[in-house]
Amino acid sequence: MDIREIDLHDEPQVRRHWEVGRAAEAATRPYDFYWPWESARLTYSEGRYDLEIVLLGAFDGEGELWGASRVEHTVHDNLHVASATYHVHPDRWRHGMGRALAEASFDVARRRGRRLMTTEAHAPTDESSPGLEFARSLGFTEALQDGMKIVDLHESQHLWPGLAAAAESRHRGYRIVTWLDLVPEELVDGYCRLNELFFEDAPMGDLDVEPERWDEKRVRERESRNSRQGRHCVSAGAVAPDGDLVGFTEVVLSDHTPTRALQSGTIVAAEHRGHRLGTAMKVANHRQLLRHFPRCRLLMTGNADVNAAMNTVNQALGYREVERCVELQREI
Repeated sequence: MDIREIDLHDEPQVRRHWEVGRAAEAATRPYDFYWPWESARLTYSEGRYDLEIVLLGAFDGEGELWGASRVEHTVHDNLHVASATYHVHPDRWRHGMGRALAEASFDVARRRGRRLMTTEAHAPTDESSPGLEFARSLGFTEALQDGMKIVDLHESQHLWPGLAAAAESRHRGYRIVTWLDLVPEELVDGYCRLNELFFEDAPMGDLDVEPERWDEKRVRERESRNSRQGRHCVSAGAVAPDGDLVGFTEVVLSDHTPTRALQSGTIVAAEHRGHRLGTAMKVANHRQLLRHFPRCRLLMTGNADVNAAMNTVNQALGYREVERCVELQREI
């Protein structure tokens, strides 16, 4: 077995790396939410201004790639952290490839001055999984658990009118606004401020992470990258009486997987909570999502177990838990 770094411009090898990850996830997760090849190809070939990405492959004696790791290093914040994914094709499980990839990923991160490695493992709601046991065997410790939930938008939309009406009486004076792909210019400052609040307000468990830094350049760069990759960001926000954006929720969907979408962040500034803005924004965004992308059916979200408020909102919207995502970390 040989562990090698993969040239991000070597499309056949990058494609095989992606295929190994997809096969590994298909064998262990109840729903297919693996990222589309088109997004992966452009991410690796173009690079990202906010991340340095290193791909590692585990090759057998005949030179075939069977294990795949991606190591990411943020360049604007959290310069002490690297994050990694580890996948081994089901046909080569228990051949030591995962462990070898992990050790190589630690070396990659150390050379860039990182002292902490983070990763994720998925597991059924009430038991462990091979991925979780693998991470524990490497010395990773659990820092946060997210319940991964699914809602069928077509079957749950009958709930939306009642939820919207109940919420409306609680947030008089606020406006619920929506936008597709591009954050309106007048909302960018508030959008950046709220993004920086995520790591302060959202449940982070024992994760050793710092607040992110956001500015208009970061917002517009992400929007441009999304456009090139055929990815859409469907958003709703809450605007206070003074005109400030005080909350938002986002859903991400790809042209290449039009029947499914991923819920990204949802946040309401602390001083504006208690007005059911989260419910109002989510209902507005679910409606917008189906209006622009009527083929979309499944929406997945993840919430920390301790995030009682958001779990209550999602339960009312019809989400059901299908697995856990365990976030882990270890000193390297």
